[in-house]
Amino acid sequence: MIEHSKAGRRRTTRRMMKRRRITVIIALSLLIVIIGAAVLIHASKMKANGIADTTSQSAIPNVSDTVKNALQETTATKHADLVRKFPYPYDAMLAISSDTDMNTVEKFETYHRFLNTKEQTPYGPGLGLDIGDSTWFYIANDTSGKVDGEGHSVDYSMSYFQGTDPNKPKDAEKIVHYFKAGWIDSIHTFGDFSRNDRSIKFTRDLAVAAWKEMNQSGFKPEVWINHGSPTNAQNFGAYSPKSHFFDYQEGDNPKSPYYHTDLTLKNGIRYVWNSAGSNQFSWDDPLFPIDLRDGQKVWGFHRYTHDLNKGKLDWTWETPLISRQITKARLDQLDQEGKYSIVTQHLGKESQEFPFTPEGVQSLNLLKSYNDDGKILVARTSRLLNYARSHKYVHYSVAQVEGKTYINVNIIDDPVLGTSIPEMDEIRGLTFYVDDPDNTYLLLNLNPINEEEIQRNPQDNTGKKSIGIKWFKPDYTDYTSDQ
Repeated sequence: MIEHSKAGRRRTTRRMMKRRRITVIIALSLLIVIIGAAVLIHASKMKANGIADTTSQSAIPNVSDTVKNALQETTATKHADLVRKFPYPYDAMLAISSDTDMNTVEKFETYHRFLNTKEQTPYGPGLGLDIGDSTWFYIANDTSGKVDGEGHSVDYSMSYFQGTDPNKPKDAEKIVHYFKAGWIDSIHTFGDFSRNDRSIKFTRDLAVAAWKEMNQSGFKPEVWINHGSPTNAQNFGAYSPKSHFFDYQEGDNPKSPYYHTDLTLKNGIRYVWNSAGSNQFSWDDPLFPIDLRDGQKVWGFHRYTHDLNKGKLDWTWETPLISRQITKARLDQLDQEGKYSIVTQHLGKESQEFPFTPEGVQSLNLLKSYNDDGKILVARTSRLLNYARSHKYVHYSVAQVEGKTYINVNIIDDPVLGTSIPEMDEIRGLTFYVDDPDNTYLLLNLNPINEEEIQRNPQDNTGKKSIGIKWFKPDYTDYTSDQ
């Protein structure tokens, strides 16, 4: 009996040891899989951010300690003489900034298919331009106007929610889809609260509900565009104790029931059009700082909205007048002066599905030719503003080591939004004048940028060579059929 008991214990012990070995093997296998997945995810993130994985073979030399020390010993600064004003080969930049008044999903998809894709459309081949748009969450407009040829009322307008009910999604899925596609990059306030009866329908609760939904859906635009009449109390940015014209703007007033900029800026709004129109077509710098009443700061930006005709305001921001906005004389001047232009429009305001006249189509094709010829870079509003900010406030170090030049982008030293290490998309297009682009390497926060993200350029009209971070890759996808 004792021998049998010992043998049983030995068999039990062997079984237990076998189980432990199997458990250890399984655990090690899982650990290997996890480590492998982590490596793949890390490499994928590095590639997505344009940062080279220095553990793999690359055309970029490894960043040695000698190079890092040389760059760190060089004071990070803004070398104004080394930074080209615009991405090579362009000498100017233009955006069309559209307010979504009276727009519908059907009109939006029709004109953006013409503007952004290269598809054959009933109105001619698509232009393939990078043009963004705006949208809003709520509709509380009491006008009796019609928004399309089918006679739909204003509440049919493209909006995230139905009316002012944050529990009833309307065009939410399409708005999120087109934001992720890049066809929407701005918010035209929280909604259309223009009213003939002069009542104010906006509330802070509506702002809270909108931001909750935005955080959940990923719809997080950086650009805010004020809208409409004094019943749009959510507007902000132009209030001044010296002028009563914009007294109705309460969005940044902490004492107001319509206050919301504590949420708005925290959730990602960087740039604000504060309702101040301008007849100036181009600007050397499109940005200006705005001090809000709640103590916060935000960037304002200039938009061309009207002309002056015999001393009177002549508003040109309607689609039938785009041929008066975009002319050969203006584009030539913009190119020669090397400036920025943000042209204001209401692309979806007309009742017909396609808003452009034959003259308007001709002007847009003219704009396309300046873009295609490398003269004026057409970019969505958010990209233009981000580039202008990064170009003006980028700090970087330059070091010469063993016959090679290293340029390390350190920070964006922004006096309004604060100092930060930029993401790759924030520095796209930045171009540096150098003597020998082939022996120059670009880094971001001491990490080499992938060669596939680098553009080495011949001499431009200044006679200088340059190296830069590539601009965004053109996207001609027809997102109306990709849903």
